[in-house]
Amino acid sequence: MTRLLIVDDEKLQRDSLAGFLKKIGYEVSTADSAQTALAHMHKHPVDIVLSDYKMPYMTGADLLKEVKSRHPNVILVLITAFGTVDIAVDAMKSGAWDFLTKPVDLDQLETLLKGIVDHIQTTQKLNNSSIDQDSEEIGFLAKDPVMLGLLQQAKRVAGSQVTVLITGETGVGKEVLADYIHQHSPRSEHPMVAVNCAALPSHLIESELFGHEKGAFTGATATRTGRFEEAHEGTLFLDEIGDLPLEMQTKLLRFLQSGEFQRIGENKVLKSDVRVIAATNVNLLHAIEIGEFREDLYYRLNVINLEIPPLRSRPDDIAVLSKYFLEKFSNREGRAELSLSNKALVALEAYHFPGNVRELGNLLERAVLLCQEVEIQAQGLNLQSKPGEKAVSGKLKDSVGGLEVDLIKTTLEAAGGNQSECARRLGISERVLRYKLQKYHLK
Repeated sequence: MTRLLIVDDEKLQRDSLAGFLKKIGYEVSTADSAQTALAHMHKHPVDIVLSDYKMPYMTGADLLKEVKSRHPNVILVLITAFGTVDIAVDAMKSGAWDFLTKPVDLDQLETLLKGIVDHIQTTQKLNNSSIDQDSEEIGFLAKDPVMLGLLQQAKRVAGSQVTVLITGETGVGKEVLADYIHQHSPRSEHPMVAVNCAALPSHLIESELFGHEKGAFTGATATRTGRFEEAHEGTLFLDEIGDLPLEMQTKLLRFLQSGEFQRIGENKVLKSDVRVIAATNVNLLHAIEIGEFREDLYYRLNVINLEIPPLRSRPDDIAVLSKYFLEKFSNREGRAELSLSNKALVALEAYHFPGNVRELGNLLERAVLLCQEVEIQAQGLNLQSKPGEKAVSGKLKDSVGGLEVDLIKTTLEAAGGNQSECARRLGISERVLRYKLQKYHLK
């Protein structure tokens, strides 16, 4: 049973909250001051602290600092009658989970606590479990140890209801990972609805997400169901969340706090049971600094952060991903599955892939369409240049090649001629190193 401590100098407020929380299944203790709360926590384990903000001697903010110092695993929520956005942001920057205003909305409090309990349980699972890198279920997606660990973490997170923020460069597969989480969640029998926040005009985003009533605005000729309603009991995937306008960020935050929303042109308050997964390829902390993203929304979304590494940092995944794409596109075209020659695979593993997994898929789709044989050769991959970019030629190519040769020679010498150690120091696979040694006639 989750253990809560209510801290408030007003007895009526303490007793009221305690009675409600005991009724819905929590183990509850109370304290009339921050000092009393700290003394209690010294003797009794606590999972969550609900603390008033304005108290004599020590404020809720002061208590927060002490709790984070003495009991770093305890989650603290501040409650106040003097709530402002600035106070809320400062509180969450200091480590508070959330911020509620008086009089406390009990439905909102219950929803908030359910999310915290899910987070606690998920964290415990993550801390108590090990990564099984031999899982056949995810082996077709990855071989790289870091990526395998990420997928295992995603699978464990899938069982909870907490919000997830997926980060990574364009094309790394953020929506694929979101779908992976959804398919392994208790919500898998319900839809995952995906919304690209960057692809929608700002004046249509609210209607797209929350819906509208007939006649709500010019062109609203019929009632429209929004994506939050469509995703009821399922998952809503908000891609490119960093491009969401500030006004909509406020509305999204309100939904995440309460699960409630309104269609445009309707006064009725609607509810939707939705698990939100967001993704971005931009630095949201920088966006916060320049005033383009709400800090409180960031902390609300970033309960669990899953960062997908770029494809260039995990060359071991290229073979399994290539096999997947070749099977997919060969079946689509109604032909026997094509394979890659050894030289073609090595060339792919040596490629930088600025477009990540998406670029690999596009490249292999083109190769399948153009290849007349059963095996795709290196020259059939057309890796000399990228779309919109001229191929390197002349003196520049020679210079780049010369620098690479010098680096390989120096590193190989420093490694005492050991190719495995040389590849490790260069951050490439041994197979790629052998390819480059052959390419530059270094052996």
